[in-house]
Amino acid sequence: VTDNATLELNTGGDFDNAISGSGQVVKSGDKTLTLSGANSYSGATTISGGTLIAVNVNALGTGAIDNRASLLLDASGQFTVTDLTTESGGNTEIGAGSTLQTTTLTQKSDSTLTINLDSNTADPVIHAASQVSLAGTLDITGVGDVLDSDPASTDDLDTFTLIASDTTIAGDFEKLTVAGMDADLADFITVDGRIDDTGKQYELTTALTWYADRDDAVTDAHGTFNLTNADGSFAVNTVLENVDATLDPANATGWDGTSLIKQGAGTLILNAENTYTGGTT
Repeated sequence: VTDNATLELNTGGDFDNAISGSGQVVKSGDKTLTLSGANSYSGATTISGGTLIAVNVNALGTGAIDNRASLLLDASGQFTVTDLTTESGGNTEIGAGSTLQTTTLTQKSDSTLTINLDSNTADPVIHAASQVSLAGTLDITGVGDVLDSDPASTDDLDTFTLIASDTTIAGDFEKLTVAGMDADLADFITVDGRIDDTGKQYELTTALTWYADRDDAVTDAHGTFNLTNADGSFAVNTVLENVDATLDPANATGWDGTSLIKQGAGTLILNAENTYTGGTT
């Protein structure tokens, strides 16, 4: 398909034809459309309605992207775009295993950036060669997959670079959620998102609250995994071992350092060979 003007896609399904030319592409309507072709069009891409899923790293052409609805980059590879802007009310999602190289990244107020992590995710997930401007909400899934899997580690909180910029990052996210849950409510894990001292990297720091005393985290250690969101899930790939000898009496919460309690309607998945000797409730 040669596009030298505006190609409006007001449909759902899978569009696998290659799009070339100097024109722009507009995704409208409320349906979900998947672009699977290797596209080379040089005009802008606008998502004005519904969901646009790119399953080919070249699906979005070479122009700027203006996301006013929902965009998912899900090709397990590196997407390279000119500029990516998520407008207020929009959601841009990076699939597990996918990374993004862009000139500029702009997240407007009331927008959402969702980053899905897995054990093979490379950091940084997003690299901007010019400017990064942050606002809105950052939602992280798969945090358990990037936690330190070595129970004998004496390192502080694990640090994972989500966004790297060649210039100073402007603004900050107004809210951080983990698997759709407010980070402050996901107390089974200590999670913090922050811009580093250079001002050029946005980092995610993570640690299981189980090991909070060992890791000098700000949260008191406990063994309760409370997934309050019925749609939430959390996979723990970190070995859970007894920590009763490392608990700080000054921060005692009544936990014995050896027992696990599962609460809430969400799903907890234990993937490691755990050695804790207490009960599981």
